[in-house]
Amino acid sequence: MGCNTMAGMVNQLIELLNEQATRYEELLGLSLEKKDVIIANDVEALQKITHLENLVVNQNNKLEKKRHTLMQDIASVLNTPAEGLTVSVLAGVLEGQDERQPLIDAGERIRKTLGELSGINAHNASLIQNALDYIDFSVNLIRSSAGQSAGVYSQKGEMVTENRTIFDAKN
Repeated sequence: MGCNTMAGMVNQLIELLNEQATRYEELLGLSLEKKDVIIANDVEALQKITHLENLVVNQNNKLEKKRHTLMQDIASVLNTPAEGLTVSVLAGVLEGQDERQPLIDAGERIRKTLGELSGINAHNASLIQNALDYIDFSVNLIRSSAGQSAGVYSQKGEMVTENRTIFDAKN
């Protein structure tokens, strides 16, 4: 296979990486929206955002399969194992080629966006956990108040308290 074929495959890879980066940027935007929706406790909006996120993830999974196949083809042309062929390794192979810098830029765009996405998703998970903890606390408070006023006694005449909650999977 000639140089034109290799250049064509690398250009196709750059396009795929940039398309994936765009999908990750869409996910980042949705995650930022999700943060505000979680804080506002807007369950309906949260469901809509989650649905949109699933659509974007499915699109990105299709792109990832194409990228994987293309990387295998490039590895075959380079006569190297596909498992060890990364964007960085390929960029090293392309030293002095026009495609090198756009490839590096596309890979960096993905790395940067994934880093931001990871941070906001961790924050959102923390917000959701705080909301669940608050709900659990509220339910426990209500149950404990209801249990005391109900006057539930054992056969020995001692007050019985139930510490289990309906949300506590550990009990």
